[in-house]
Amino acid sequence: MKYLPSILFFGVAIVALILWSPWGKNGEKIETYHLYYLLLAAGIWLFSYRFFGGRFIRPKWKQTGKFIAYITISFVLLILIGHYALLFIIGHQALGGIGHYLICKKYNIDFWTCQPEEKYLEVTEKWATGHFAAPDENNVL
Repeated sequence: MKYLPSILFFGVAIVALILWSPWGKNGEKIETYHLYYLLLAAGIWLFSYRFFGGRFIRPKWKQTGKFIAYITISFVLLILIGHYALLFIIGHQALGGIGHYLICKKYNIDFWTCQPEEKYLEVTEKWATGHFAAPDENNVL
């Protein structure tokens, strides 16, 4: 139940985005499937961040910001191109998961649990600052 406040917050954010979006008032028709696709996007996002290292993102406000950006982009694409937005909704997270797997494999980190945690945090910090060099054979990090 420790994730309940986050789930409630993100749920309210999605509903607010949909209800008060300018697209519905300007003649753009919001279809029922848009809501289902946004729920799918939120589910995929929550799953991927729970299991693929998103819990290590610092500062914590970045998690909320990334979620809102992902849902907003998904919503805009749904309004503009309809069903083709699924390419972004699923593809964006799939590419992130594949990248996560490959990076963890390169640095001998368990991709599912992100263990050893200290090593994972060090690698993500290096990548965040732009150091993309491959690990040295003698010194992995």
